[in-house]
Amino acid sequence: MKIALFVAGTKGANFLRNFNDDATVDLVVSYPSKALQHNAHADIQDLCRARNYKLVGRNDVRAEDYAAADLVLLAGWQWMSSDADRRFVVLHDSLLPKLRGFNPTVTALIGGETEIGVTAFSPAGGDPSVSDSGPIFGHEVVRIAYPVTIRDAYERLGVAYGRLVGRVLEAASAGPLQLTPQDEAKATYSLWRDEDDYRVDWGIAAEQIQRFVDAVGWPYMGAKTTMQGREIRIDRVEVMPDIVLANRRPGKIWSLGEGGPVVVCGAGMIRITAAREADGSPVRFTALRVRLA
Repeated sequence: MKIALFVAGTKGANFLRNFNDDATVDLVVSYPSKALQHNAHADIQDLCRARNYKLVGRNDVRAEDYAAADLVLLAGWQWMSSDADRRFVVLHDSLLPKLRGFNPTVTALIGGETEIGVTAFSPAGGDPSVSDSGPIFGHEVVRIAYPVTIRDAYERLGVAYGRLVGRVLEAASAGPLQLTPQDEAKATYSLWRDEDDYRVDWGIAAEQIQRFVDAVGWPYMGAKTTMQGREIRIDRVEVMPDIVLANRRPGKIWSLGEGGPVVVCGAGMIRITAAREADGSPVRFTALRVRLA
């Protein structure tokens, strides 16, 4: 069986790392990702060199390059070719029809979901006007407990990609994949994110803030807030015991210590244990009377 892989970003790199290298891969297509701390494209290039896979850039690939492929597998891929047919199988990092769309794992972690996962589905046969709506081959569920970082979640999902693709390859070798239409009544969606969506809302509960910081960290650019007129990035936090404040004002620093400043939240308190300036240097918290905005 001849296979073409379309992979990009950290999810695509983790998928490729966990892909069965005994399979016959004729072609890998990829492109550099933007707004990531992780140079996933370099990892994909290294993996292709190590396994002797032919690597082609997204802007250079032609349909005839993968015309002979029996399966075309896509992971972390943000573009869909107009010639997608029954050979195409998308690996989407949610349990479809839940969380169709953009950054579903980030949305799931912020929302406190205890199950995340990967779905293999066919883009052919779905409504082209509705994202990720094609019929499903199967799921691979990953159960999680908090706190958990997006980095750890993506590593676990990489293993799930490998298991699910193993099932896809086994089924495809026996004949056409058996697909099940999605239940539209159960569909939910995850909206795209931009720089404004990295900003911490100090008015929510401390546990929610911790999930947010963990969910938008590496490989993404990290949660941010404004301190004394400049933006800083927050990489790690921990929930602290709450106190009764007669005049609670979220975002104000309550105390300083060796472990980092303790900040008042809408409910609860949180300690910032790692933060960085725009140039990457560690933030030094030296003033108590500071409000994070």
